[in-house]
Amino acid sequence: VLLGGWAVYHIVNESYDREHGIHYLGSRDIDVGFHIDPSWTDDELRSSPFAKAIEVARSLGYGPMGSFRYCRFIQKMTGKALTEEESKRVPSYDLFQLYLDIMVDRIHPRQPEVLGPRALDEPILARVYDEDLVHTVRVGEVRVPVPPPYLLLAMKLKAIPNRQKEDKVFKDACDIYALMWHSPEGVDSILRQVRAEYLDLCHSGSATITDEVAARAASHLGIDSETYREVVGRLTL
Repeated sequence: VLLGGWAVYHIVNESYDREHGIHYLGSRDIDVGFHIDPSWTDDELRSSPFAKAIEVARSLGYGPMGSFRYCRFIQKMTGKALTEEESKRVPSYDLFQLYLDIMVDRIHPRQPEVLGPRALDEPILARVYDEDLVHTVRVGEVRVPVPPPYLLLAMKLKAIPNRQKEDKVFKDACDIYALMWHSPEGVDSILRQVRAEYLDLCHSGSATITDEVAARAASHLGIDSETYREVVGRLTL
């Protein structure tokens, strides 16, 4: 399942483009989520789509950068993919780093022994698989699975209070507004679902969006701060 900023992009871009005449904000990171059954045997874990995704990432030139974060180095001038060692000889202004975060809905008790360090987990993702809530979006010629917008919104509301970097806070703030205002389901439907099931996250996430964060997010989105506050403020009404 595609998660994070690119899932938001493919959900909201058509509406955002129609309103503003430009594409919605992209992302430097690609977040992909996988289902894990904690009852799987070691062999089942090794042959799972999660494990195969790691093999594919490595085959495409992504190198490990921490716990299930992978990075591919691209030289901007030539578009050539570089190894990490080659990237050290390229000036930073001519280097683009494409990050891939591989996440799971549950942690398998044997995963560290079988596949390495503990994976990043997102428990909200489990509902996508357990309740068959997968939606799809078109990426080029391919239909790609994503969570329903209100679950993706819940993930963003959960994430934003824990962000350590300013740019991540502002991007989450943009995505929260965009998912509410530009999702195909409409703002009223999104609000009903997220407030009914994740009211605590609505309050904690909204509390992180200060006036400064709201103003900067509004500027990136091409709207005024009052409009931003009016929409996002409905999370806690």
